[in-house]
Parts: sequence; structure tokens; C-alpha cells
Amino acid sequence: MATQNKSECEAQQLADKTSLILKSRKHSTPVNIPSNEMGAGQDDAREIMLNQQDNVQQNAEISAPPQGLRQKLRSIPGLGYALAWCQALLRLPRTRFQTEVALTNLQKQIDGLQLQLHSQDQKILRMEEQKLAIRLEKYDALDIGNRLMELDRLHIGRQLRSMNLMMREGLQNGVKQIQQHVVATAEPASQTAIASTSQPVAKVTSDFDQDQFYLEFEALFRGSRADIKERLKVYLPYLAHISEQTKDERKLVIDVGCGRGEWLELLDEQGIPAMGVDMNISMVNACLDQGFLCRHADAIAYLREQPAGSIGAVTGFQIIEHLPFEQLIALFDAARHALCPGGVIIFETPNPENLKVGACNFYFDPTHLHPIVPQVAEFMARQRGFSHAEILRLHPYPDDHLLHGGTEVEALLNKELFGAQDYAVIGRK
Repeated sequence: MATQNKSECEAQQLADKTSLILKSRKHSTPVNIPSNEMGAGQDDAREIMLNQQDNVQQNAEISAPPQGLRQKLRSIPGLGYALAWCQALLRLPRTRFQTEVALTNLQKQIDGLQLQLHSQDQKILRMEEQKLAIRLEKYDALDIGNRLMELDRLHIGRQLRSMNLMMREGLQNGVKQIQQHVVATAEPASQTAIASTSQPVAKVTSDFDQDQFYLEFEALFRGSRADIKERLKVYLPYLAHISEQTKDERKLVIDVGCGRGEWLELLDEQGIPAMGVDMNISMVNACLDQGFLCRHADAIAYLREQPAGSIGAVTGFQIIEHLPFEQLIALFDAARHALCPGGVIIFETPNPENLKVGACNFYFDPTHLHPIVPQVAEFMARQRGFSHAEILRLHPYPDDHLLHGGTEVEALLNKELFGAQDYAVIGRK
């Protein structure tokens, strides 16, 4: 029994190997081993496999096509190699022609790609040229706008000069008419007085022009225009809220008692719109001659006429010491009325804390009324409704005036005699 089982196992292994061989040859007919033969013994299984191998070989011989003469010649070792070389040499022209055709086609494809790249480059160049043309048009438009603005500014300057001449002629005619009226009214009175007293009376006339006097006075004692402009630069940071805005949003600065117009010139250089107001017709004419906007008017009345909150800043340099107390308060009130929220007042005046200024230099100007103590000016600004007020002391004497001994007395004298000659009260609405 054990011998029979061993024979069956060997027969099974042999059948599996046969199946693998047949599959490797890609035979389409499957090999089937009947189950009754598997149990018949090892010799019967071998006989069955041999029969099946013979059948496979016969089928392969039947299905294989007959070999031709060329294949038979090639099968000869030396002759087959020579024939292969001869065939390759015969095919060489055809192969070369096919290669040239392939290269020609490839060159055409390369040329087509180059044409496409060239066309793409041309399109890119045209787009860049269009962008450049648009950019140049914008620059040309800006340049034209700047030139037009410059022409407008020159035209406005000419108009201001012509208006200045007309105003000057009108003022001169008005002054002549007033003088003629005064003379006409004074002559009957003088004749009546002469008749009543029967004594000769000398006719008193005066050609004193106070406005021209003050213009020449400032030219002599105030300093050169360049020096005054340099001193006034210290106030520019207080107008940063105007200069930082766009040109359309910048509000006007009114300079009370503009004088010769140094501050107006400095503001014009900074691009800040400004207008001067002065009662001195000679000063107004001097500003108009330089092309600055200026008006001959009472500053307090002019500020009251402005719409509330329409002015960016109100300034006045060496002006408040000329005003009586009631007009000084009225100036603070009128400035607050005209200023916009955040607007600034800047009023500069001689500093009486300096003993030389308070006792002597203040009275250089015969039109000065009385000095104003810095603390009083600060109190006025706060009391009249300005939320912020400060004192800025300026222009001390140069070092060559100071005492350099180092004692306490000399330090006190330097402070009292050679300290700040001017100060400014600065308030914000």
C-alpha cells in the first residue's frame, strides 16, 4: 500500500513538470491526465507523457512554414554573414535617402518652430512698444499739464501786477481827492480866522507819508529779506498739517501785518497758499510787486468776514505790540472764528524778559505801544478759546555778547541781558 502511494506521488510530480513544459512552449492544447491513469502506476504515466510530447512535436512541424532559399543561405555561417553585408550595402542609398528625408522634415519642423518663436517675439515687442507709447503719452500729458500750470501762474502774476497798478492809481487818486477836500475846507476857516484876528497866519502843509516812512524804517532796522526768511523757517513745522495735505485740500494762511512779504515768500516756496493783509499801502504795493497775494484791509475785520473754519493758520510777526488791549483781544477772537479745527495761530513779538529789549530796543519802533509779557500772551490765547498754547523763545544774543567768567552773577546777567530777544505765542484751535 505504501509503495502504491509513493508511485502515485511520483506520477503526480512528473505530470506537473510536463504541464509546465507545455505551457512554456505556448501550446494551445492543454495537457490532461486522466485520473484513472494517475492511479495506474509510474510506467503508465511516463508512457502517456511521451505520447503527448510526440503529438506536440508533430503539431509544431505541421504548423511551421517551410524555410525559403534566402533563409537557408543565411543559415550558412560564412555565406550568411557576407550576404547580410551585401544586403546592407544595397540598402545604403535607400537608407541615406530616408535619412535625408527625415532630416529635411526635422529641419522644416525646426524652421516652423523658429518662425513661431520669431512671431511670438514680434508680438511681445509690439506689446512692449504699445506699453512704452502709453507711458510716454502719460509723461507728455503730465509735461503739458506742468507747462500749462506755469503759463497760468505767469498769467496770474501779470494780472496781479496790472491789478496792483490799478489799485495804486486808484489809491493815489483817492489821496489827492482827500487832500484837495481838506485844503478846500481848511481855506475858508483860515480866511475867517485871519479876518477875525486881522493878523497874518502862515499856511501849514505836510507831505509826511507814514506808510512810506515805515517801509524805509523796516528796511533799515528790521534786517535784510534773507535774514528775516532764515529766522522765520523755525515756524514751518507748525504748519505741517497744511503742507502734508494734497494741494486741493490745503487751506489758506493769512499773514496779519505781512510787511515786506518775507513770510509770504517762504510759504510760497513750500507750496502753502498764503495771503497777506496790511493797513500800510506801501507794504501792500511791495508785496504785489513781487507777485504775492496781498490785500489792503483791516486784519480783524477781514478775518471776521471769512467763513467760519475756512482758514488753515493765522500768523503775525511783530504786530501785536502795535495793538491796544481791546483790539488785541478782538484779533484772537477773529482768528479763532476763521480757523478750521486744528488750525494754528502764531504771533511773534519782542520779549520784555530781556532787559535790554524791554528797556531800550522795544522803543526803536515809534509805533510800538507797550510790550506784552509772554505769560500774559499765553493766558490770552487759552482764555480766548484755544485748546493748546505755548511760548517759543527765540533769537538770543550771539556768544560774543555773553560774559564768560563762570560766576553766578555773570550767568544771571547773561540770562537777563542777553537772553531771547523775541518770543512767539503759538495756539491751536
